[in-house]
Amino acid sequence: MHTLDDLIEVEKPRNKYVIMEEPSKDEAAEFIKRNWRHFVILLFAFSRVKYEGRAASELSWNDHIIILKPDGTLLVHGPEKREPINWQPPGSILTSFVKEGKLIIRSRRYRPREVVLIECEDIYVLIAMDTRSGEFRMFKSEAQMVDYVMKNPDFIEEGFIPVIREYRTRFGIIDLFGRDKENNIVVCEFKRRIADIQDVAQLALYVDAIQKNSKCKVRGILVAPGITDMALIALKEKNLEFRRLDPNKIMGR
Repeated sequence: MHTLDDLIEVEKPRNKYVIMEEPSKDEAAEFIKRNWRHFVILLFAFSRVKYEGRAASELSWNDHIIILKPDGTLLVHGPEKREPINWQPPGSILTSFVKEGKLIIRSRRYRPREVVLIECEDIYVLIAMDTRSGEFRMFKSEAQMVDYVMKNPDFIEEGFIPVIREYRTRFGIIDLFGRDKENNIVVCEFKRRIADIQDVAQLALYVDAIQKNSKCKVRGILVAPGITDMALIALKEKNLEFRRLDPNKIMGR
């Protein structure tokens, strides 16, 4: 176990991990401010969370797990589900300070403008970990997934006709552009990993762009090995669809 003084002046962490049991709010604020770009920092604290951006929300006082990552990611977890209650994506800017006797952690992003403000009353433990990214290999590419659907169009649905792959728009490249049996346009977006809410937003952008220039109905279908719960909710809200493609199908297993 190491004390705050062991690490507070270093620019890059020398230790694999640090555990601070019941640190003071000043200690925690100073440690986070100096080290969040180098450590994955986990706090278990009695806290509340306020969000302002595309909407507004407040998470009431309770015991929460707060995770800060060097790329700017922020996650706030409760006792249920794998998805965080509040979160900010990579690229967000973190700051920490003490105000009115509370530790304040603020995460801000600008496009779109969103702010998550965490107030901590009691800090039970702060753990900092000097993690490293391992090599992550994907066994199948998105191109191979498209190849599979081109050869097996009924995977999407009966009567589906692939028309163009890698269809360019001003917002990006649509993986597969097709027609259904009612001659509606079908936009297919493929992901070789678990699809998340950002993938839903990307598909929705493509569908909206095509719909503005077409008199036909435009459908959007996200194809991936799996999808997060939040992404599935967003998909349904936007009237988009999901197809689960098992990598084993591509391999012929």
